[in-house]
Amino acid sequence: MIFGLLLLFSVTEAFHSPMICKQQKEGRRNQCRLQMSPQNIIQTIPVQMLPKNIIQTIPVGAGIFALVKYHTNLQKKEEADSSSTWRSVQAKTRVQWSQFVRETEGWLYAIQTLRNAITANTFLATTVLSLLTVVSGKLWTTNVRGTPYAQLQFAAVALTMLRSAYEFLQSARLMTHAGFMFPVEPEEGKVDNIMRRSSLSQWLGLRWLYIGGSMLVWAGLGEFPFLITSLLMVRFFNKIDRPPA
Repeated sequence: MIFGLLLLFSVTEAFHSPMICKQQKEGRRNQCRLQMSPQNIIQTIPVQMLPKNIIQTIPVGAGIFALVKYHTNLQKKEEADSSSTWRSVQAKTRVQWSQFVRETEGWLYAIQTLRNAITANTFLATTVLSLLTVVSGKLWTTNVRGTPYAQLQFAAVALTMLRSAYEFLQSARLMTHAGFMFPVEPEEGKVDNIMRRSSLSQWLGLRWLYIGGSMLVWAGLGEFPFLITSLLMVRFFNKIDRPPA
């Protein structure tokens, strides 16, 4: 999506530049006719602008493509083998834990475990929001008010971090609900599904936080550092997404 916005921004910048036209005097009136031939359209685009926009667009698009491609392959890998990634193994373990608690009626143990997990999720959510507040203030006072491109960078940082905080809060909410359902919901499936969803939300919270760090590099350091960071992030994801040995 961001790559498409960058490309659209590049195109709109080109076509909003002043167009060459011919003026013909007819008495005191000047008529300006827009020349829409390919030669004139090419002349209307400043020579120094096109290379700059291409230099900005290519590394950002390549970095986003690398991140999207990795997670697409991760999804396909999980569909082929449900035990091939950390995320799938973690979700399966949460379901098995839920079944164990229900069979042994270990309600106190379950509540203590859920309380610790909820505390961790809420801490991560508040930390992300605090970090976003500091970063937003810094970016806004430096270059966000300058150009639409800088505003796009700021939006990318804000949206990824807000999504991270949202997923952490969703995970805490689901775990809280599971704590109430354990003693009163004897049927299999409902609590198990809630625990699976809370596991996925926690994973997404961390993943969006990592991606938000890459977006922060883009906003603070530029396009090529963002590309390098995205490639390093893919290698990092490849390591942490391996199933536990």
